Amino acid sequence: MYKRGINNMISKSGEEYLKTMYILKKQNGNIRVTDIANKMNCTKPSVNKAINNLKNHDLVIYESYGEIELTEKRRRFG
Repeated sequence: MYKRGINNMISKSGEEYLKTMYILKKQNGNIRVTDIANKMNCTKPSVNKAINNLKNHDLVIYESYGEIELTEKRRRFG
């Protein structure tokens, strides 16, 4: 049920960003815009746009030039 809820809130690309962030957190212990851009082969402005969208849905915590954290809401969705 939770999985279905998150799919209705964000796009497929948003889901890919979240998956990438989860993997980076597990691998590196932190999540940075540059790392996401490198892993997904996209630009940093694209990553920032996606992160701001996810932030608006309370799925990530992010301040400019800082590390990105997944919220408890995101962790519940797996």
